[in-house]
Amino acid sequence: MASDKNSAQEAVRKSFVAKQRLIETARIFFQNMAAVLKNMFLYPEDHPRLHSSVEKLLDRTEDLLTKKMDAAFYLIDGELFFETLSIPLDQNLSLVVEQLSAKSIGGIIFSQGVTKSELIRFAALLNKTGEIFSEEESIDEVMAKEGIRHITIHHAMLVDRQTGSEIKAQQKKAADIFKETIEALKEVVQAVHSDKASGMRKVNSVIKTMVDYVLDNKDALIGLTNIKMYDEYTFAHCVNTAILAVSTGTYLSLSKPQLSALGVGALMHDIGKVNIPPEIINKPGMLTEKEWEIIQRHPVDGALFLSSVQNISKLATVIAFEHHHHGPKAYPPLKSYHKRHPFSQIVSLADSYEAITASRVYYASKIPPDEAIRILLKNQGITSSVALLKAFINTIGIFPAGTLLQLDSGEIGLVINQTQDLMRPRVLLLNKFDGSEKESGQVVSLVETAGGKYKRSIAGTIDPNMAKINVQMYFD
Repeated sequence: MASDKNSAQEAVRKSFVAKQRLIETARIFFQNMAAVLKNMFLYPEDHPRLHSSVEKLLDRTEDLLTKKMDAAFYLIDGELFFETLSIPLDQNLSLVVEQLSAKSIGGIIFSQGVTKSELIRFAALLNKTGEIFSEEESIDEVMAKEGIRHITIHHAMLVDRQTGSEIKAQQKKAADIFKETIEALKEVVQAVHSDKASGMRKVNSVIKTMVDYVLDNKDALIGLTNIKMYDEYTFAHCVNTAILAVSTGTYLSLSKPQLSALGVGALMHDIGKVNIPPEIINKPGMLTEKEWEIIQRHPVDGALFLSSVQNISKLATVIAFEHHHHGPKAYPPLKSYHKRHPFSQIVSLADSYEAITASRVYYASKIPPDEAIRILLKNQGITSSVALLKAFINTIGIFPAGTLLQLDSGEIGLVINQTQDLMRPRVLLLNKFDGSEKESGQVVSLVETAGGKYKRSIAGTIDPNMAKINVQMYFD
């Protein structure tokens, strides 16, 4: 058993390292392309320095195309993506992104067979003054005329339009997944004393759908974790915990089966509470000693229930038992030191964050997401390992979705999702504060630059409760 656990952890580590190496390879490729563009501007086409930089770029192109037919880069709101991976930008890369965006370029795709001469002609084309897109001649015709057959350029408007329509479709699909998962969890609760297997089959199914969706676009689902349902708090809490846990798992490059096991365990982590009276679960005041003893039994009750259920990962049982076993008030009490499974630690982080930010009907105020991150940082090494906490924060950001920001431009922005720079998320600019901006407002990325300087930066955070701004309506 220990050998299997170590093998799985090693596979996760290798997958994560491979992903980071690919991001670094793509970043170096774009740095090389920036050097080619600079040298094309400074030197004639036959200059040795230009040819040396082009040869380096060609080597990097071949690195990216080793196992694929195409290598696609996209520029969206000042950000750079290699396929779906966000590439970190330094000042030099930001200037190149700005230069390409100024020419209305939204995507560049390099295909197998690209040559040194094509890269030179491509750099020369990009260094020409003025627009490269025109009504008189299509970009494909321009590229063909230049003899560039293994590089494709997409107009920014096309990329933005596709991205916008995809975001709207993804938000709708995310909402459907959220509702379906709550319904599946309800069925399990109803089936606790009857047909256990039928309820679990649906749970396995909706979690697989969630995993597939998070792998495509975790931000839309993470945005929905801002929905804190008063009337169905326990159900929504478990679904939100599953979303956050699976999203963290994707950052760690877990395999699909591992993500599914983690998702099911996160969704079912509080199943032991089903027999606890609602008046105890929802009690606004301090619990009595007897009530606290009842609450402390739920990890054991949950583990016992899940251990008897067929067609469910045994990790779900482990997570249910271990998710509260951290800190000075850990429960259930154990006689000796017990090292928790990494999945249990991930669920503990997601559970803690979700509980901290929960807006339950009897709370005087909701703790903003950025403050919740600070609380987790104060407890680093307790709720989970430092490495897993870092992964969790890299997943949801220093300013998670739902954080209200005061920008140095005087504008107010609501964090919608993250960029590669955790201090510079993508935000929806608010001016009416009535929810209408969700349809007609402007979404901007704080990594966007003008003249090599950031267009907007964070000046501070705003407590939505003090400002009387209902953040939830932007995610419903």
